[in-house]
Amino acid sequence: MKRLLSILTIAFALATASAETVTMPTDESQNNITITTATPSVKSGVGHIELTAIDSEPTTFYIYSITGQMIKSVTVTTGTINVDLHRGFYIVKCAKWSKQAVVK
Repeated sequence: MKRLLSILTIAFALATASAETVTMPTDESQNNITITTATPSVKSGVGHIELTAIDSEPTTFYIYSITGQMIKSVTVTTGTINVDLHRGFYIVKCAKWSKQAVVK
């Protein structure tokens, strides 16, 4: 059980980035081009998880227990919402990714 907890904690820590910025160098006569790719995000909290959607498109999040049972399906149109959950480990999926979340 400790090993599973360690693996989930490490995986969650690696998967918490919500936006990437990539700078692509071009030939010397031009400026660098910066491309920012924003993705929906999930953050753990005490008694809840925070789901954030990109402003331009609604995002449906599916929340599963660690055993694979779907707990909730939530559609976020814009901004951020908090989803109250019991303490434990959850898997949150959307169209672009799936991540682990720990509710304390």
